[in-house]
Amino acid sequence: MGHSNRLRRPAIQKLSMVVALAAMLGACQDNDRQASDKGTVEASPDSNLLTSAIGDAADLSISTRLIGTAQLGSALDGEGSYTVFLPVDEAWESLEEAELQAIESADNRPQLISVLRQHIAPGYVLAADLEKGLAAGNGVVTLTTMGAAPITLHRDGQTVTLGQGKDAPRIVGAPMVAGNDVVYRIDRLIPPPE
Repeated sequence: MGHSNRLRRPAIQKLSMVVALAAMLGACQDNDRQASDKGTVEASPDSNLLTSAIGDAADLSISTRLIGTAQLGSALDGEGSYTVFLPVDEAWESLEEAELQAIESADNRPQLISVLRQHIAPGYVLAADLEKGLAAGNGVVTLTTMGAAPITLHRDGQTVTLGQGKDAPRIVGAPMVAGNDVVYRIDRLIPPPE
């Protein structure tokens, strides 16, 4: 019994660190929820709804379509706050055409929802909040997702990646604030958890 508790302690400590960091990031939020960090946050285009804001972004048309296909739009536009890491169109286009068509099929809606939920973190994390978390975590911060596993962001110079390695998705461009939500464009899909 004592041996079992010793094995669980590191996992519990790691979970406690993730929860503490999430609380810290939440505490870093700016009260007016529209603050920019060094001018890098785009104003949301004529809408406080995430689906309208990303629908107006030319490089997020496939992500917008897939959110509609998965019927997640009303949840994302609702009262909750989300930080969403959306692949740009080029990321989706890097898939085989048949694979993208399969993802969009009605029969595969559960799998599509699973893929998209891995790209959604609960809470409102502005770029300044993310930077504070990365600084506090020595260049690493882990966010809980709505999917099967958390995502760990890493700073390498000016680049922030979701995961590690040469194939890890990178944040590209300025984040977009849309009402209660923050959208970060990424250059690849977040791989499913192993």
